[in-house]
Amino acid sequence: MAKATLLEIVQDILSDADSDNVNSIQDTVEAEQCARVVRDVHDQIVDGHDLEYTQSIKALTATGASTPNVMERPSGFHSLEFIKYDKRTATGNPQNFEYVDYLEVDDFLELVHSRSTSDSDTDGITLDSGLVIPVKNDKAPQYYTIMDSGSTEIVFDSYNSDLETNLQASKSLAYGTVRPTLTLSDTATMTLPEHLETLVKREARAIFFDIYKDGVPRELDRTRRRAEVRAQRQRNIIKNTDNDNRPDYGRK
Repeated sequence: MAKATLLEIVQDILSDADSDNVNSIQDTVEAEQCARVVRDVHDQIVDGHDLEYTQSIKALTATGASTPNVMERPSGFHSLEFIKYDKRTATGNPQNFEYVDYLEVDDFLELVHSRSTSDSDTDGITLDSGLVIPVKNDKAPQYYTIMDSGSTEIVFDSYNSDLETNLQASKSLAYGTVRPTLTLSDTATMTLPEHLETLVKREARAIFFDIYKDGVPRELDRTRRRAEVRAQRQRNIIKNTDNDNRPDYGRK
């Protein structure tokens, strides 16, 4: 069954509200308001539920020669489970993707600070924070860390200057959880389970009526509450099948 588009959801809500019919969410101010309500409710439900099923593999984002050991988390990634890098030792060799192990910040810094930038195989790299760390320049990365939980930067312990001026997106892959989004466009659809999509529709309808109409009709409020109960039951079922569903930021 095809998922409803944002335009179709807005049309249904406006129809229930005895508002003007529209052919685009940009046709009227009311349609735009309704679309934003749907988008905001969608984002609230995404933040409030465990959505481990939305996982994907993407390449990391390269930075540049001034920070050869730094890459960035893929756009849209909420968390990382593991990172692999192509650790071939010569350009003509076949691909050799291997895990790069995660280290907590203190362990990572203890590792790199045991090195000396006076050695020919070690560079002193200045991060955006101003911190200078000694980085090996003769081998593929073995470890990585995330200095700031709110940052997209991923800092690695080494790179191979014989093969590349900096770590390359084409030689990296990351597996992680992607945060679902809903864009404000007519054809946008939700990438949510059916019970959560139903909750978004009913909650958005109720909020739209509450804000822009004369309040939430009793029957509409009942259907919204039923959707909330069903979503909570589904959430509990999922949690009970996996007692440890916390994000895993890397292989230990």
